[in-house]
Amino acid sequence: MLILAVLSLVLSGGLFWLWRVLQIARTARHAPAQPPNSLYAWILFGKQLHNDLPDADFQRRLQGVLRLAEHQPLPPAIVLLGGKTGSNRLSEAQAAADYLLTCRPALQPALLLEEASRNTLENLKQARDYLPERNLPVALISNRYHLHRCMIMAGRLGLNAVPVAAEAQWQATPAALLKIALEGFFVHWYHTGAFISKRLNNQRMLNKIH
Repeated sequence: MLILAVLSLVLSGGLFWLWRVLQIARTARHAPAQPPNSLYAWILFGKQLHNDLPDADFQRRLQGVLRLAEHQPLPPAIVLLGGKTGSNRLSEAQAAADYLLTCRPALQPALLLEEASRNTLENLKQARDYLPERNLPVALISNRYHLHRCMIMAGRLGLNAVPVAAEAQWQATPAALLKIALEGFFVHWYHTGAFISKRLNNQRMLNKIH
């Protein structure tokens, strides 16, 4: 699937998905677009830790949760996503909880830790299990470059989601552009896998993305 994704990316130029990732990164809101009391959950995406600590991008996601908590009523659930990766002893969800509770202990009753997933798609499939009904509105909190991938996967999984950007605004730095390009490839790879799976009617592959 990776080879097919790379080949089709080269043949197509990959510009469409690159543009879509950039568009969402530039225009995503810093707060949910709908009334805050209509959201059932805030869903925070994990990110690989460095020596059991969140890196700068992960900290921006965590600060996004703290910012929402300052200005909006807490939802019934704040779902922290992410298992153990690499050589880390802590799960991403546990590291997120430690960070948030150090800054704002009052969040404790709302926190739900999901510690089994290891990537964005697994994050969302696990998060779905925390919702009593799939159509309940949820806010997806992540970095701007990551939001488009989160939203397309959430849509395919049947989640009623709105994107919430961790950063106040997108800045066109070399590092940010590199992340956009990488996300464009990940999104293209995902769509290639979904397309091929449907064409082949491969139920095992389809189950991975639904």
